[in-house]
Amino acid sequence: MSFLTNKKFFVTGGTGSLGKALVARLLKLNAIPIVYSRDEGKQALNFQDLPPFTKIIGDIRDFGKLNTSLKIHKPDYIIHSAALKRIDDMEFHPDECIKTNINGSDNVARAAIENNIKKCILVSTDKACKPINVYGSSKFIAERIFTNYDFNSENTIFSSVRYGNVIASRGSFIPMFIDHIKKEKVLGLTSNEMTRFLFTLEDAVDVVLNSIENSLGGEVFVPQINSYTLPTCVKALEKLLDKKCETSVVGLRPGEKLHEDMLCETELPFTYEVDDTNLLQIRPQYSKKSYQNFTKYEGDHFNSKLWVKDNIDELLTLIKKGINNE
Repeated sequence: MSFLTNKKFFVTGGTGSLGKALVARLLKLNAIPIVYSRDEGKQALNFQDLPPFTKIIGDIRDFGKLNTSLKIHKPDYIIHSAALKRIDDMEFHPDECIKTNINGSDNVARAAIENNIKKCILVSTDKACKPINVYGSSKFIAERIFTNYDFNSENTIFSSVRYGNVIASRGSFIPMFIDHIKKEKVLGLTSNEMTRFLFTLEDAVDVVLNSIENSLGGEVFVPQINSYTLPTCVKALEKLLDKKCETSVVGLRPGEKLHEDMLCETELPFTYEVDDTNLLQIRPQYSKKSYQNFTKYEGDHFNSKLWVKDNIDELLTLIKKGINNE
């Protein structure tokens, strides 16, 4: 990825799981990361094993501070990953979710235009596709905000990337499952039928960087990854830890889906495969851009129930890779 060399990347929310992995990769590829987050504790603790780089304490809710930071540091690209993400909590605090995930994303987009940023990419979620909860709805709107700004922007390219559950990340259920199995606690499963898309942090970083490289404006990028049922996840972890685990079915929590979607039926006519990657590209309906190296996607809509690959050994390999790369 030669386009990364000596380029400045402004990463909002850069102290989370994805942000930390992104910063490490950017430094390795001779890019220049700039982390912008409101968590000074994580800024101090999470990067001790990395070379020094710029860290800014700030909140995307504060347009003035955000805009000034961009004017001072003049980044080439923005990776917008800052968000409130706890699904059950957001059901009871929708106002806070709106302030960060919607208004904050709008602030990032406006500041990107004011500072002539080359490309600005939103890190979205599979929950933005056919949303049923506050978090997913806020990310769905954030995607539309970025697509709309792209339509009206002359110099800045906006796009989004959706993906599923990232193994070993803060938002993943895998670390919680591991903890319960190690402590021989009863593990509560929402349903034995529940499915989730799974991949690693390193894969997530690849998806974000490939999306930046291939974006022409307004698209939503979706990785083609496998999904697994919760019982298969438990069996793989039992094998990993060499322990048996008792489970119980607890039912759906507030805002939970039984199955996730990454690509819905109405998006299929506008979906293409990005050649030489595992990415799908959902193009904006208004797009008149000249696309190359893309093939029309002829597959079905991307639902975790339809894309289940319940191979325990394959999942075990994926989990080991995800944990080792944490």
